[in-house]
Amino acid sequence: MNIKEVFDANLKFIGQMELDADLMDRTFAKTETRDHLVIGTVDLPTGRIRVGDALAYMGTKEASPELNRTVPKGSYPVELAFITTRFDTIRITAARIKLSDERAVRYELAEPTHETTAFHCSDGDMTGFPVDAGMMGFMDASVMDEYSDFLHSWHRDNPDKNHYDDYFAALFNESYEKLPQYQRAGGDFIEWTVPETGHRLTMNATGFGDGFYQIFWGIDKNGDICEVTVPLIDADLLDRADSEYLEVWDGIEACIVTNNIADGGDIAYMSREESSDGSFNGWVFYGYDEGEDYWADADNFCLYSTHGLAGRFPEIIPLLHSPEGSAYVRDEDGNFIADEQ
Repeated sequence: MNIKEVFDANLKFIGQMELDADLMDRTFAKTETRDHLVIGTVDLPTGRIRVGDALAYMGTKEASPELNRTVPKGSYPVELAFITTRFDTIRITAARIKLSDERAVRYELAEPTHETTAFHCSDGDMTGFPVDAGMMGFMDASVMDEYSDFLHSWHRDNPDKNHYDDYFAALFNESYEKLPQYQRAGGDFIEWTVPETGHRLTMNATGFGDGFYQIFWGIDKNGDICEVTVPLIDADLLDRADSEYLEVWDGIEACIVTNNIADGGDIAYMSREESSDGSFNGWVFYGYDEGEDYWADADNFCLYSTHGLAGRFPEIIPLLHSPEGSAYVRDEDGNFIADEQ
């Protein structure tokens, strides 16, 4: 399973109108690949929740639905779930406002108010929200107005600047420096305070980025709302992809190939040497029509992704775990056979 296949499968996942409580329990579990963290607090002075793309739409108050049920006024923790895999990197798999300490035993699709729905359709209002800047936010409806006013003033004072590159990027980078184990370089989440009012809101990256995401009410055993949840990535799907990835190769990622192979040429010969400094995994791949003079020039070789090479040449996969000293050559039928020399 490659990253495109995972991305396509996840598009179906985030478009689902139902959410399984057991899946969310697994998503927010602590395992070898999964973790979760409270990243900040969202202030809800009116109890009217808005969700949307924090960088593309919430500042304009467009395509950022207000949920049609209010919650008790107050301040609530925002929690993110994470997954870290060798297949990909660290990703945020879900975001939620915890309205109580109770566990959600079921989920209901969160309907938007008619006035704030992202899209009106002939058969009713569309649920969910679009993401075009790879980022979502939780805000109170009144705080989103404050956020919009802040951005309007900021752009008036900085007419030639971009509010992400020239303002929020530094805050995201500061978040990364504080908690690098939970996010990618540059930062994936922040709690931000509106300067004029002191009200807090949160922003976080949305799984694999742009798409159309659904919002759910988490309902506890008493039938009360205990959370507002946005599923971003099917963590089970990514764990399966990671397992397949590690079955192909679970060692040092870098191998060495000739430039001819890196440029699209075929593999003629492969051998596994000792890597004394651990800079590569020992595998060296040689192309056709190269010869001793070509191989004698170190500039004709480069580091290459072993998984990337295996994707191009799946026939090498069964040979990758061969011990140091192994070597294989292609025969006339195109198969790799052991080189006994």
